[in-house]
Amino acid sequence: MREQLEILASLQEVDREIRGKNLTKDTLLAELKKDEGELHAHQAEVATLKAEWTEKDKLREEKERILQEEGRKAMEKRMRLNRIKNIKELQALQREIDQIKESNAQLEEELMKILEELEASGAQLKAKGEEVEKLEGACGEKRAQVEAELAGIEQAMAEASKSRQAIAARLNGDLIERYELIFSRRGGVAVVGVSEGICQGCHMNIPPQLWNEIIRSERLIFCPSCHRILYHKPAVSGDKRV
Repeated sequence: MREQLEILASLQEVDREIRGKNLTKDTLLAELKKDEGELHAHQAEVATLKAEWTEKDKLREEKERILQEEGRKAMEKRMRLNRIKNIKELQALQREIDQIKESNAQLEEELMKILEELEASGAQLKAKGEEVEKLEGACGEKRAQVEAELAGIEQAMAEASKSRQAIAARLNGDLIERYELIFSRRGGVAVVGVSEGICQGCHMNIPPQLWNEIIRSERLIFCPSCHRILYHKPAVSGDKRV
C-alpha cells in the first residue's frame, strides 16, 4: 500500500497542475469576455448615438424643406400684392404673408435648435467613436495575447494528461475512484501527508494508534476530520517534516 500511496501522491501533483491550468484558462477567458462585453456595450452606445443623430438630421432636412416651401409661398404672395387693387383682398393677403413670416420665424428657431443639437451629438459621437476604436485595438491585442497563452496552456495540459495516464495505469482502479471523489470534493487536495501527528490537510491531531497505522502503511487510512487520504512521508536530511 505504501507504494500505491506514493504513486497516488504523484498523481495528485499532476492533477493539481492540470486543475491550476484549467483555472488559469477560465480566468483568462473570463477577463477576455469582460473586456469584449465592455466593448460591445460601447459599440451599442455608438450605434444608438448614430441612430439618434440620423433622426435629428432627417428632422433638420424636413424643417429646411418646409422653410423653403413657405418662403416660396411668401414670395409669391408678395408678388401678388402689386396686382391686387381691392383693399379687402390686399389686407387679407397681407395677413397671410404676416402669418407665414411668423411661422417661418418659429421654424428658423426650431431649425437652429436642431442644428445645435446635431453639433453636440456629432461631437459626442466622434469622441465615443474614437474611444471605441481604442477599445477595439486593445481587445484585439488582448485576444491575441490570450490565444497565445491558451495555446501554451493546452500544450502543457496535453503533456500533463499523458503523464497522468502513465501514473494512473500503475494504480488500483478502486483506489483511483475514491481518490478522484475526494479530490473533487476537497478543493483539489485528496492525499495529504502527516507531520508530527498532524494532518496537513486540516491541521487536526491524528490519534496515536492511527498514526502508527499510517507509518506501517498496510491499509488505506482517512483523516477522521477532513476524510482525506493520509500517508507517511519519511523526513529527508535537513527536513523536520514527517
